[in-house]
Amino acid sequence: MNKKTPYHVLRLPLMLFMLIIGFAALYVARTSTDITLSSGWLTHYVDIPVGWQEQIIVGGLLAEEVLLWFGDWLIPRGRLWLLLPQLGFAVSTTLALTNQMPVMFFGVIPIMAIEMINLYSRPKQPLSWLAGVSLLIWFTYVAFNGWLQGAAVLVGLIFMVLIVMAYWRFFQEQQAARQRAEDLVSELKIAYSQVEESTVRTERQRVARELHDTLTQGLAGTVMQLEAAQAFLQSGKNDRALEVIQGATGIARDTLRDTRLTLTDLRATSEQSLTARLELLAEAFMKNYQLEVSIKMNYVPDYSGVQLTEINRIVSEAVINVVKHTDTKQAIVRGESYEDVFRLQVIDFGEGTVVKKKSGHFGMQGMHERAAALDGALTVVSTPNEGTTVTLTMPVTKKEQL
Repeated sequence: MNKKTPYHVLRLPLMLFMLIIGFAALYVARTSTDITLSSGWLTHYVDIPVGWQEQIIVGGLLAEEVLLWFGDWLIPRGRLWLLLPQLGFAVSTTLALTNQMPVMFFGVIPIMAIEMINLYSRPKQPLSWLAGVSLLIWFTYVAFNGWLQGAAVLVGLIFMVLIVMAYWRFFQEQQAARQRAEDLVSELKIAYSQVEESTVRTERQRVARELHDTLTQGLAGTVMQLEAAQAFLQSGKNDRALEVIQGATGIARDTLRDTRLTLTDLRATSEQSLTARLELLAEAFMKNYQLEVSIKMNYVPDYSGVQLTEINRIVSEAVINVVKHTDTKQAIVRGESYEDVFRLQVIDFGEGTVVKKKSGHFGMQGMHERAAALDGALTVVSTPNEGTTVTLTMPVTKKEQL
């Protein structure tokens, strides 16, 4: 069943419409010349002075406004508690006022029709009942006031029906648009859930690969070295065993450092800014390799978490190359934006040795692939005895997926 518009959204417009109708009725009451020569109260023998006419209009108008205001309170107790008093008001004012005063009737009936459209999931039946009652009131009016005035009232009634039909059509279109929007939201939720599952699965695979590259291989190398040392000790070759143990210690330290970098990378994915992620990376390189990495970010575009992760890994791979291929203890990571381009540089002051593309965890090939995934380009400029600059250039466009 389609969701209905909350009544409190309709309340103020309906109250304003009824207020306009009330002022129109008061205007008609004051400007009609033969207002007291009427057939009010279903009789030709009782005249209703203008003052009483105005009191009936004002009293009924206030009652209708109160009903509309407390509609939210009445509807949970039964929709008829709101509709029947309004119908009674429409009938009583039509019969009680003069033959020139069906104005209030024109105001209440459309309001009831609009309420029925919003309150009932299938409003055709209650609207047909309302149409029947309206015709009955019209026939009664014609019986006491003549066909000429009845025809004038019928024209006004038809006009009100057209207004209600236009609103009903607009309401149905709004309901259909809302339903399409809700269906689209549901589809997007399903798609987002699938993307999230895929992202989690991809992240788990990446973590597994990185742990295999660092922890698993490092532990395997350490175990092999210790087994060799044990064999040397059993054969009495203590000096050789000591050398092997020292090599195993070096492998274990390298594995520990690489594992810490992997954990730092995982921790950095929870940060919302590139600067915060790079600061965590700089802290890890200082602790593990005594390499001081200065972060200088002028302006970073509003990138998604996926993009920030890829940028952070490019920087991590560039800095680890500084550790492995230079003897410098200082590097700079600098980022700045120019119009629709973001440029990030990793600068070191080592020997200026260009690292060739090769497969591996921290290889240049992986850096170029990540740059391509970001719709960017990676360049490496190396000057002997001065250092190397790795530059990532990419658009400032935000992308949730790569």
